[in-house]
Amino acid sequence: MISRIVLAMALLMPALSVAQVTCPLRNGETELTINRVMRNFGKYFADAETVARKIGDPWDKVTDQDIQKGIAGLDISIACAEAVMADPTEVVLPSKGALITDPKAKQELKEYYLYFMEDFRDALVEYRDLLVKTLATPEAQRDYAAIVEKNQEVNDKVNKAHKKI
Repeated sequence: MISRIVLAMALLMPALSVAQVTCPLRNGETELTINRVMRNFGKYFADAETVARKIGDPWDKVTDQDIQKGIAGLDISIACAEAVMADPTEVVLPSKGALITDPKAKQELKEYYLYFMEDFRDALVEYRDLLVKTLATPEAQRDYAAIVEKNQEVNDKVNKAHKKI
């Protein structure tokens, strides 16, 4: 009962949990770069994807621990997107930008990338909030289909960005 109350409170204060999370660097790295941001997205989003994958696997049951890991991974992914948006320096922008010589085209790429990053972050927040809500719901009443749908939506955004950026 207490854990359900704590989870319900977490639903009411989603931004607070992210404020305490940062986009991690690897040993020896001194600044956040586009490569680190992308690696972190892949690494930490995978925990949420595992939840969606297990939902469709009759031999592998989703556990509360899986959902908790998914939430924690999404918190880190959200922090990485927010770090890029907070300080969009050359090192966190797509490497494609370094090849563009036209200042207007370079600015358009940057604007599109930051727009994508904001949209991506918002989708990750929705995904995280969905997992938090799911965890707070009794197991028999959980809507797992919404998780699979949100996972596909986020993956579609990523695929579209890879084609454009």
